[in-house]
Order: sequence, then C-alpha cells, then structure tokens
Amino acid sequence: MRRTIRLLGWGTVFITVIAIILTMLTTYQFVYIKYFNSYYVLQWCLFFTMIIWAINFIDLKNIKKVYPIVCGALAAGSIFFIIMKVY
Repeated sequence: MRRTIRLLGWGTVFITVIAIILTMLTTYQFVYIKYFNSYYVLQWCLFFTMIIWAINFIDLKNIKKVYPIVCGALAAGSIFFIIMKVY
C-alpha cells in the first residue's frame, strides 16, 4: 500500500510538471494546445498531487505533522480557485 501511494505520488508529480511546461508554452504562445490555454488543467493537477502527497505524508510514522497540513492547505486553495473560476 505504501509503495503504491509513493509511486502514485511521483506519477502525479510527473504529470503536473508536464502540465506546467505545456501551460507555459501555451501561455507564452510558443505552441497552442487547446486544454492548456488557461490554468484550469494545472490547478486540477496541483490539487490531485497535493492530496496524494498529503496521504503519503500521513502514512509515514516519523514525519512532522505540518507536512500533510501544508499539502492539504495547498489542495484546498487550489480547489477554492477552481470553484471561484479563477483560471
């Protein structure tokens, strides 16, 4: 279970990095990709990445309690901006 969450966490980090690159390339008009012309996809990637990393940090025994709280706060901030349609 722990290994699966860790691999899923790194997988979402990889997807988020790709989303950042594609969003920046589209924002600065180097290429045009329909879904990356706003920060909407990037916000969803950030949300899922932070949720998975919060779960990953909760699973660890010797980690500080502040790390899952920070990841949860970033995920909550991201979903707040998605709901408020700031993208």
